[in-house]
Amino acid sequence: MKKVSLLSIFCLVIAMSFLAVACQPAAAPAEEAPAAEEAAAEAPAEEAPAEEAPAAEPLTFGLVTKALNNPFWEMMHEGAVKVAEANNVEIIYLAPTKANNLEEQTRLVDDLIAQKVDGIVLVPVDSTGIVPAIERANAAGIPVALANTKATGGEYITFSAVENYDAMSMLVEEAVKTLGEKGKVIILEGTAGAQTAIDRKAGVDDVLAKYPDIEVLASQTADFQRAQGLTVMENLLQAYPEIDAVIACNDEMALGAVEALDAAGRLADTMVFGFDGNNDALKAVSEGRMVATCFQNPQMQAGDAVQALIDYIGGKEVAERIQTTAILVTKDNVAEFIK
Repeated sequence: MKKVSLLSIFCLVIAMSFLAVACQPAAAPAEEAPAAEEAAAEAPAEEAPAEEAPAAEPLTFGLVTKALNNPFWEMMHEGAVKVAEANNVEIIYLAPTKANNLEEQTRLVDDLIAQKVDGIVLVPVDSTGIVPAIERANAAGIPVALANTKATGGEYITFSAVENYDAMSMLVEEAVKTLGEKGKVIILEGTAGAQTAIDRKAGVDDVLAKYPDIEVLASQTADFQRAQGLTVMENLLQAYPEIDAVIACNDEMALGAVEALDAAGRLADTMVFGFDGNNDALKAVSEGRMVATCFQNPQMQAGDAVQALIDYIGGKEVAERIQTTAILVTKDNVAEFIK
């Protein structure tokens, strides 16, 4: 009996132990380690994709030249557009339908002011007459850059051009050398009142004054135009049976003179000199119909003026004077320019 009682007691203890374990509540889930929390807190938040900056609004510049019937001005237009396209700038190109007409050019500038363009590249027809239009652009807060021809007043950020006096002097020295420092010459002047015409005529006069054996038969304006150069030359051919050279203050007048001389059968005996280096003149030099011209790089003049406006609007310093290099073009180097 005693053995049975001990065994029973032992079995009862074991059973109660198992029952206690079974009734134990389930263990709570382990808390996240503090180190993991700190690492999560210290980890940088994922950055949202950066928004692209809105594209800058394109600038709009006006380009106003003197005429539409001269290839020189189209060369300026090409130079302006080249720089503009590389800088997200739109060019509005305008010129008087009647060449060198101050009243019409003034209206064109006023139209650009009314359109609120961001800048104007201007080639004045009349250096003094255009001043009120420049002043109206100033009042409207529109910066003006001058190219090729200077104005006598108003505010402009720069003037881009050759030194016309020096360049014309170089051309006339070439003419005198070709003539052997003696001969009878005709001078075709540019538009009265334009600074280019004034400076070039002064260059002609000052050089010829040094050579007493050069006789100036006549000096007349042909308004920088080919048709007028033709008409003026036709009349002068009637008055002067012997002309050794024609010195024209631009290529268009020179080309008009070439036509008149050719029609009269006198081109072979008369040397013609021009100024600008436009495409038709380069061709005439290569063919021997003109002796020389002076290339003044109209593309660069306009392109530099456009770039000056861009820099000015962007807060950069702009030079008051941008000088373009003038190059004498004769049969010896014309092939380089025709390319």
